[in-house]
Amino acid sequence: MKRLGHLLLAAAAVLLPAGCHGSFTGEAPAEGAGPGPTAAPTSTLALPTKLVAANPCTSQAPGPRKLWRLTAAEFAASIRALFGDTGTDAPVATVFSDPSVLGFSIDANGLLVQGLNASQLEDNAEAVASWAASANKLGNFASCASSATGAPSASCATQFVQAFGRMAFRTTLASGDARVASYDKLFMSGSSNSDGAQIVVSAMLQSPYFLYRSELGTGGGGGAFTLTPAEVATELAYTVTGTAPDAPLLDAADAVSSGSLSMSSMIDQQAARLIDGGAGATNAVMGFMDGWLGLSRLYTTAHDATVFQLSASLQQDMWNESQSLILEAFNGGATFASVLTADHSFLNQELAAFYGISAGGLGSAPGRVTYAGLTTRDPGLLGTGTLLNGYARPDTDSPTQRGHLIRSRLLCQNVDPPPPGLNTTFMPSTTVETTRDHFINEHERGGCQGCHVQMDWIGFAFENYDGWGRARTTDNGLPTDDSATIYADPSGHDTAVKGLSGDGSLADYLAHSDAVTRCLQRYWTYYAYGSSSWPQDGCTYDAVYDEAQSNGFTLRGTLMAILHAPNFTKRVQDQ
Repeated sequence: MKRLGHLLLAAAAVLLPAGCHGSFTGEAPAEGAGPGPTAAPTSTLALPTKLVAANPCTSQAPGPRKLWRLTAAEFAASIRALFGDTGTDAPVATVFSDPSVLGFSIDANGLLVQGLNASQLEDNAEAVASWAASANKLGNFASCASSATGAPSASCATQFVQAFGRMAFRTTLASGDARVASYDKLFMSGSSNSDGAQIVVSAMLQSPYFLYRSELGTGGGGGAFTLTPAEVATELAYTVTGTAPDAPLLDAADAVSSGSLSMSSMIDQQAARLIDGGAGATNAVMGFMDGWLGLSRLYTTAHDATVFQLSASLQQDMWNESQSLILEAFNGGATFASVLTADHSFLNQELAAFYGISAGGLGSAPGRVTYAGLTTRDPGLLGTGTLLNGYARPDTDSPTQRGHLIRSRLLCQNVDPPPPGLNTTFMPSTTVETTRDHFINEHERGGCQGCHVQMDWIGFAFENYDGWGRARTTDNGLPTDDSATIYADPSGHDTAVKGLSGDGSLADYLAHSDAVTRCLQRYWTYYAYGSSSWPQDGCTYDAVYDEAQSNGFTLRGTLMAILHAPNFTKRVQDQ
């Protein structure tokens, strides 16, 4: 299929219409892509390095239109979903390397298709097309496409193009759609129905209509645009499942287009189906929670194995524990505050033993363990090995990292990086002292004190745990001290806290903080919309907050508030 050459390479990029956010390269849509929007010179916007204050809401306007490339994970998941490849047999290559922005890899302005990607996309698309033929997947879209003998059939071409194109482009292709005729021509250039179908698969997997999520809408009167049902269905699918819309969701979009179903009904009915079916809730929540809280640092933070070796099975147990706490709250109609202040956790025998908890009846699978009367372990998310391991130094705990997590990710208060030229080397202690005292003595002098007091003094609340999450009452032979202070909290106060659970603890403070509620919503909105700031973004944040508040700020209610916000279905011309 290399004979298609530059025809397929050109399909790897798309131009944005005037006044749109999103990433692109300056190539024209390929043959088969249909008439594209009017091109206009646009430059990629700078990626945010921190959350900035929301812009005031004065007009109730939603956000701007945009096109954004599928993330690397969405790209792979979408190809596998196309062919029902649950065994991950398709040869999906790693084509994209997405930048991490604010802990996520979803920023619309950071997702680019570049020259090297185009060549990789061609190789990947041809490999997948060849595999689809050998794995008898082409017949899923048109039974005639399985035939590798005889000349290609025009009727088979149209049947296959419309069926595969609907799933690949995430919208129904009517017979009069210009793309059908263009891809029919490609199909007919093959030596057989199977060969023609492979050519179409390869071309469509490189098309901007597959590679990009379109949120352009229709209308334009007064600068207002309404997203099409197919665009909203796509937005819903990737937000909730991390992959392309399935056939029932596209059927619902068609029903909205025909007028037999309202847009709001489609969103509510399909969101419920996707969230409650299979791994829906896990996909809907954990992708966000991982990026927001850095849960995957559990696997990537370097630890000194000569001090203690954390096994891979224990790491997985810790992940399962944190995920179970979060999903319990989401599925049970509870809030994030309940995740912080839970009086129980989910442990198996190995993790319970590591935590020093005697809990009879546990096996290899996690079970609910109540912490009532326990004094050796704090319940709630802050006391999980996931966070304690993820935010630590190689050989000990790190009040700085743990405090920075709370300050920047839960309270949404930015901490500036060290100034250029400042020596940030952490010097080993020359005396016998606790980690707490070491950090105070090391950081509260010179130019370090101003920033470290914002982090370290929060992180001291974790001092009853070492860098691997093991409970302790002494550190270096000296008593630990988990009293802490949140200096200059979001309300401007200095608040004293102690430990990770119970009245007056850090978890108790965070659970009652409106700043945490707003911070969670701010990051979740960014995760769903791929943009952290735009003119009038305060309108969207206000809408999400108000609806979530009416539902008691439950996690599920917060997600639904994001799906119900005007920005989910309507857009304006970029300003």
